[in-house]
Formats: sequence, structure tokens, C-alpha cells
Amino acid sequence: MESFTFKDISSDSLGLIIKDMPLVPRAEKNIEIVEVSGRNGNLHIDNENYLSKSYSVICIATKKDKIDSINSSLSGTGKLTLSKYSDRYFNATIKNQIDYTLYLNTFHEFPIQFDLDPIAYSNQLTEQSLTESGNINVGGNVEVFPTLIITGVGNVTINGYPLSVEETGITIDCELMNCTKNGLSANDKVILDEFPKLKVGNNAIVIGEGITQLVIKYRKGWL
Repeated sequence: MESFTFKDISSDSLGLIIKDMPLVPRAEKNIEIVEVSGRNGNLHIDNENYLSKSYSVICIATKKDKIDSINSSLSGTGKLTLSKYSDRYFNATIKNQIDYTLYLNTFHEFPIQFDLDPIAYSNQLTEQSLTESGNINVGGNVEVFPTLIITGVGNVTINGYPLSVEETGITIDCELMNCTKNGLSANDKVILDEFPKLKVGNNAIVIGEGITQLVIKYRKGWL
């Protein structure tokens, strides 16, 4: 039997039976279509990101005494885990504002409409430590932003994207585009043109002189 967990609360604990849980569709690329006068066809501009996706689960309510829990739990934004994809989670927002009391008292069956971020992430955080140049292999099917913890002063290059740190012990959150040391901002201690990403498959890591350790943390991603 299928189930889901939203904001750490399971559908089973709410007395819900899942009538229909389809596969999650692949995210669509954000392609801007521009009509240009005098040009055959449209101009397509790839914005190099992905759109959120709509996803619905059909539930059957079995316990009227759970109405307060259902009303408080099935709203807002949080992590969503589906039994069909038990190795990953989705950042999700419940879109439909419905009166669950009506469904419990009359129909018993109702939809939950989620708005999902385009990328799902592995539940397991991968951490790899390097003391010299080498390669790491990343799974999933989409590139992801890692967190880097650098010991030493010098240069690091990831997939051809160089960065330089001027102090040891700096943490670089490539997704948030933020650099810290001991919880304080260290953006002025890092020199880079672009925050590096990890691609699916082989990733080349070059560790320069003065860097004694590079810790790379990431979660695999799926569209």
C-alpha cells in the first residue's frame, strides 16, 4: 500500500488510505518563447533552470477523529517523501486550500495538490574527503550544488571552475552562494567567478599547493 510523509507526519498516522499515487513527472526546462517579427518560427531562450511541477495524490479518509490533525498537517511547505521514491525527498507546497471536514463527513475521498520543486534530493548526504587531486563520481540525473569545507590556503578547481581561499577552515555553500567561517561571513576571503556544480558522472577535482583537505558534501538530484 502506498503512503507519503509530509513535514515528518505520515499519511498512515492521519488515517489516510492512498487511492492513487501516480509517478512524478519530469520537470520541464524553463524555455522562454519569443515571437520575432520577420523571423520564421519562434526564438527559444533557454534560461538554464527548471519549472516547478504539479502533482496530486488521491486520499481516502478513514478516521473522523483525525480531522484536527489533518487540517493542521496538510498545509504549507515542507519535505515530502513518497513510498514510490523512498530514497529521496521533494520540497513541496500544498496548493489546494480545501475544507477537509466536508470530505471527511460527506465524501471521504479528496485530492492533495502539491507544487513540487523541480529537483528531488537523496535522503542520504554524501560526504567525500580529498587530500590530493582526483575524481569523484556523482549519481542521480541532474547536476547539483555541493558544500565545500576547505582546510588550508590556496586554490581549488572543480570541473574547470577555479576558486581561491585566503583563510583556512572556510565553508562554501554553493547552493546558497555563501561562504562562512565559524558561522560568520567569509565571502571576502574567497575569490571565484562562479560557484561550482557537480555534474552527473565523473567530476575532476584539482587541489593546489597549500590546501591540505577538501571535504565535499552533496545530495544526488533527480528531475
